[in-house]
Amino acid sequence: MVKILRAASKGVKKTELKYRCKLTPSIMGRYLSALTELGFIEAKDLGEIYYKTTDKGLELLHTYHKLKWLLWGKTFDFMLVGLLSRLKLDREERGKHAAYIS
Repeated sequence: MVKILRAASKGVKKTELKYRCKLTPSIMGRYLSALTELGFIEAKDLGEIYYKTTDKGLELLHTYHKLKWLLWGKTFDFMLVGLLSRLKLDREERGKHAAYIS
């Protein structure tokens, strides 16, 4: 699930997601259904299906990598937690500016 959320953090086509995560179509379908149902990922049909991790999904990734870092102390994961935080802040900033535009 973490692979899917990470790969879809900026939006990705379904076919690209399948190759990035290296999952069989049936297993990926089950995970995508569960992640969508839980609100961690959203799907949009723009001719081809695109998936994007929601803010709730980014928060899950952030918590997962923070816990992983605390348990195993891997520096790379700590840097990833910082990147996830910045990605969430960027989305929040864009949301604020969109309110002023409309």
